[in-house]
Amino acid sequence: MAVLSGHGEVHVVGSYALGLMTWRDLDVHVVREDTSVEDFFALGGSIASLLKPHRMHFRDETRVATEGLPRGLYWGVYLGGERAGAWKIDVWLTDRAGFEPTRKFGERLASRLTDENRKVIVSIKEASWRHPEYRRGFTSSDIYSAVLERGVRDVAGFWSDLKMTKGITPSE
Repeated sequence: MAVLSGHGEVHVVGSYALGLMTWRDLDVHVVREDTSVEDFFALGGSIASLLKPHRMHFRDETRVATEGLPRGLYWGVYLGGERAGAWKIDVWLTDRAGFEPTRKFGERLASRLTDENRKVIVSIKEASWRHPEYRRGFTSSDIYSAVLERGVRDVAGFWSDLKMTKGITPSE
């Protein structure tokens, strides 16, 4: 975290922060008002030197503005095969306004979590994260919505819900 904290205010978010982590995918936001690409590539160089990833993926969402993603700069840091258990670290650099939707989403989700629905969410994530459509056709947000908004209580119920909402089945 020292490498990141030299570049701004560090926030660990996502499944780790919510106690919903089932695989090694860490989400980190670095918040600072100046989001220069040059400085972000310097940060990427520091990350690469420290962690020795086999691959890093860059996105400039200040230019592309993909729906549902923060307006900022992104490094996807891959430390090996994710499906084989290696770490993936998502590093976002945003200004405060770019971080707010992520912060608010995490707070809303955290306020709705109980021990019971946390167990349901984790069991569904454990059963589905290796599915070939995971992160392409559906994400953890779909799992959260199924459990917290539509009352899904188990893995079978999630697959039924996903088939109805997105046309995705467990056998794909």
